[in-house]
Amino acid sequence: MSPANTIDDSYADNAATELKPSNAGMPQPANQSHRYSLYVWLLVATLATLAVFQDRRWKPLEVFDSDPGGYYTYLPSLLLYQHVGRADSLYQLAEANRPSKVRNIGLQPLPNGNVITKYTLGVAAGELPWFMGAHLYASRHGDPANGFSQPYQQSIMLAGLVYGLLGLWIVRKLLLRYFIDGTTAWTLAGVGLGTNFLVYTSYEAAMAHSALFMWQAATLYCTARWYQSPTWRWAGGMGFFLGMAVLCRPPEILYVLVPLAWGLTSWDSLRERGTMWRAHAGHLLLAVGLGAAVVAVQLFFWHAASGQWLLDSYAGEQFDFAHPHLLEGLFSFRKGWLLYTPLAGLMLLGLGTALRQIPAAVAPTVLLLPVLLYVTFSWEAWWYGGGFSARALVSLYPLLALSLAALLAEAWHWQWPRKRLLQMVFLLCIALNLWQTWQFATGALWPDRTTGEQYKRNFFRPMPDTDR
Repeated sequence: MSPANTIDDSYADNAATELKPSNAGMPQPANQSHRYSLYVWLLVATLATLAVFQDRRWKPLEVFDSDPGGYYTYLPSLLLYQHVGRADSLYQLAEANRPSKVRNIGLQPLPNGNVITKYTLGVAAGELPWFMGAHLYASRHGDPANGFSQPYQQSIMLAGLVYGLLGLWIVRKLLLRYFIDGTTAWTLAGVGLGTNFLVYTSYEAAMAHSALFMWQAATLYCTARWYQSPTWRWAGGMGFFLGMAVLCRPPEILYVLVPLAWGLTSWDSLRERGTMWRAHAGHLLLAVGLGAAVVAVQLFFWHAASGQWLLDSYAGEQFDFAHPHLLEGLFSFRKGWLLYTPLAGLMLLGLGTALRQIPAAVAPTVLLLPVLLYVTFSWEAWWYGGGFSARALVSLYPLLALSLAALLAEAWHWQWPRKRLLQMVFLLCIALNLWQTWQFATGALWPDRTTGEQYKRNFFRPMPDTDR
């Protein structure tokens, strides 16, 4: 099951009767249905694609040098070398090709002599069709069909690109059910160009975050559709897509709060929730069953590799819930989310307007956000290694896109000074993100350990400071 197959195009004819769309969005010509949001999506797709092919990380064979190699190593280990405990096969190939390169793909030796990766296999599951295509191409065109050569590395980068853009398309479809095309277009510009989504759909496309963005966007879409019109299709989609997100990254289980709390707008709606769930108990069993079945794949793998059903693959790394790094995670020069992605502040500001524009989304956002921030920044390595902004929060953007759209829709009716101020801040956030995305790509912005002094010194530099 894929998001593209689950999400249909039938909403346009009946959205007016099924939902309560906002009429407060930015104006659009009456004869150009959904045109501007399509243009914005194409713009984001074009920029992300150009970035991937400008960077061409597969040329020096460095796609698999860090976390992406740890996600991916399941595929050559299982499909080419037929061994559940040979996750180091990819590392050995990398060493043979580039022996002087420092690399860390998260390998963990087991007492029985097997070697596994610390990462769960959800990303590899999503990469499977791309791996098969690359293997077929390599076999027929003279490239080493070993799981490491250039076709494999290029295909994994393209997989992340496609999944990120597909996720943004799903967000567009969801927004168009509630908001007019102009509001949707501006919101897509905010998410696609104004956040670190762009980095993780282009330069860092081999990381897990574009796929996570897609899985959470699909979960959110199916949730909204099921509560509006309960069917087996939407129930199955909720369970499957959330299960895939958890299989990619276990803390994504926190997003179960979205389907649990969607549409809770009053005490009466809370009391009615139990009645609705009982009336559709079969749907819920399907959702839970599919999600559990997807996650269980990891348990079977661990058992096959180690003899244990549950395994602490992150040995030596852990959460420290007594000492969360909330302030550093939100505001620090090292990786502060709101410092490097200030448009997220507008998303949070939009929660107040969402109460009027799209109230069904408020409860899940208000419940999820503090829990997610607390857990995310309680990880001992709260900066999550090299990267741009708070990469662990990219999968939150589909939900926050709704509050951003609510803010933009309501702002259209504000008085001139207030409205122009918001527009200026919004555009500056996009400009800042595009500039810092370029700095991140060139190395002018450090991927880790940035200090306030370094940030200020390099702020206007398009290329790395050779003196640092």
